[in-house]
Amino acid sequence: MDPTARLTEARRLMDGQMLAEAIDVLAGLAGTLEADYLRAGLLLVQNRPTEAEAVYRSVLAAAPGHVDTMVGLAGSLVAQSRPEEALALLEPAVRVQPQSGRIAYLAGTALDEAGHAAAAAAQLAKARALVIAPLERRKLVPYEIYVQLSRRCNLHCTMCGWEIWKDNSGFMDDPVFERVMAEAKSCGIKPMHILAGQGEPFLHPRIFELLERAVAGGFEVGIVTNGTPFTPERIARLAGLGLAYLQFSFAGWDAESYESVYVGAKFARTLANLKAVHAALKGSKTRFAVKAVALGDWQENLRKTKAFLAGHGIDEVWTVPANNFGGSVKSGSFHPKHGVWSLKDIDHHRLMPCRLFLKSVGVFCDGTVTACGCYDSNAQLRLGNIMEQGLAEIRNGETYRRILDGFRDGDVGGVPMCGACDDPFG
Repeated sequence: MDPTARLTEARRLMDGQMLAEAIDVLAGLAGTLEADYLRAGLLLVQNRPTEAEAVYRSVLAAAPGHVDTMVGLAGSLVAQSRPEEALALLEPAVRVQPQSGRIAYLAGTALDEAGHAAAAAAQLAKARALVIAPLERRKLVPYEIYVQLSRRCNLHCTMCGWEIWKDNSGFMDDPVFERVMAEAKSCGIKPMHILAGQGEPFLHPRIFELLERAVAGGFEVGIVTNGTPFTPERIARLAGLGLAYLQFSFAGWDAESYESVYVGAKFARTLANLKAVHAALKGSKTRFAVKAVALGDWQENLRKTKAFLAGHGIDEVWTVPANNFGGSVKSGSFHPKHGVWSLKDIDHHRLMPCRLFLKSVGVFCDGTVTACGCYDSNAQLRLGNIMEQGLAEIRNGETYRRILDGFRDGDVGGVPMCGACDDPFG
């Protein structure tokens, strides 16, 4: 394979989250700066910082002063608990790119781990301010909206925080949905995600009608489903909806591995639905993807899931480790430094503003607006009600600003869910 083709293949593998395979392909181009730089970054993502360091150093030897390589090398050193060495690389990088949030964040982390608390606080505050600034220029108006059409779910998935649900019923009525669309339009919002901390949207008795209405209204509508409520008739209707995307939640490679996570679902039936949905959407404008979320040895579980689905002709698989669902699920290990449970290695990370909190709001089926459209099943982060106030007014209210100031200051310990969530780390 010639070098250009090898790079193209590596990028294809990266896009498919096949990082280990991409690293192997890039290793065949050792000594090529672009390939080595990409390989070092992938090694770091795969928690192989010692190997990443060696490759970054080879790139820096060939391209002295290359800022991105210096920053990458610094990241590999921080991951190995060598912050002072990282600072020697980050100090000139900060001078060259003073408005880089990434560099300020990494410098703040290295300074903190090296025991320079005051200097670390200044750099981390700068990094957080740079992340928040675009939202403030937008006057806190959200970019995206998450909509809970159904509060009811038919499963008890192990990676989900269902144990804390106070209710498991309710569907969004027409007046609320019309108000959601009107307010989203007034804010210039295009992306509409039919996703919430609780609820399977295809349990709504008029789900197709609501989706058609939103698409006709000009929204880029995406939906996340566990795939269990489908029938052949419903699946046949999907391709004509004009959805921007459909994300099918599925992880496993046999009945035991699947049904132990998606408790209440049946492996054979859901797999049949998955294959039928995949076939129905092929060639349509709707992007299809499987979102495979796993606990335990999640990397191995996800590798097996991807291999199993590839055997059924399904390669559009997006794999992620389970998060702790706003602190309601004790997944992975407890990290005393941050006081949270996580499957991620977050000890060398610091709290940053949650990007979902910054860019979006969630609207429950009764019109309640939450600051967290992904995990907040009980409205612990209630900001208001869309039937009583506009979205822009709600986001500029005291509650949202108080949470935002917590993220700005790097301390959300007193904020429900946010204070125990692992999403703002790493």
